Amino acid sequence: MKHRIPSFLALFGAFLLLTIAVPSFGPAAAQIEGNARVAGVEVKVDGGQLLAGFRLEGGFGDELQKRIDSGLPTSLVYELELVRARRSFFDKALAGGELRVIAMYNALTREYLVNFKHDGNLIGSKVLRDPAELRRAMTEIAALPAFATAQRSRDERYQLRVRAELGTGTVFFFIPHTLRTDWAESAPFRLSELQG
Repeated sequence: MKHRIPSFLALFGAFLLLTIAVPSFGPAAAQIEGNARVAGVEVKVDGGQLLAGFRLEGGFGDELQKRIDSGLPTSLVYELELVRARRSFFDKALAGGELRVIAMYNALTREYLVNFKHDGNLIGSKVLRDPAELRRAMTEIAALPAFATAQRSRDERYQLRVRAELGTGTVFFFIPHTLRTDWAESAPFRLSELQG
């Protein structure tokens, strides 16, 4: 008489095997996520606006370029948070926002249309012909009016945090997963120092 392994043990064994094997055969997206980072987070004040500057490194590869060139609207999303410089783990962000940079390729004119939407509102557009210019437009952000400063203390110390959302992938080939960089932070600042 043969001994049979109960079906739930077989399923558990298969799940355990996948848990061990899948990370070592991870998708290219996971490699992109690991290499991509936001860097150079800087802030300025102009009038009543906190202006943000930053760049995405390692997050715009050949696959993203191919997707754009296929004609599909393609986005990079940047999440921004204004936080206290000295904060506890339970502190919430003082303010949050999103910059969505959307690229579309027109094969007839061989031009890229890049739209910039801040919190859902269109704040700018560019028409570009060179893929290198497209890459810069989508990954190098300067003087973004991120947050109003009117309701903020001039003497409290703040930091600006930024991370990028690079798309979606899957874990274990079927669980959806959003690919994001780690948070990058500006140096601590006071509004009084930036306004002079």
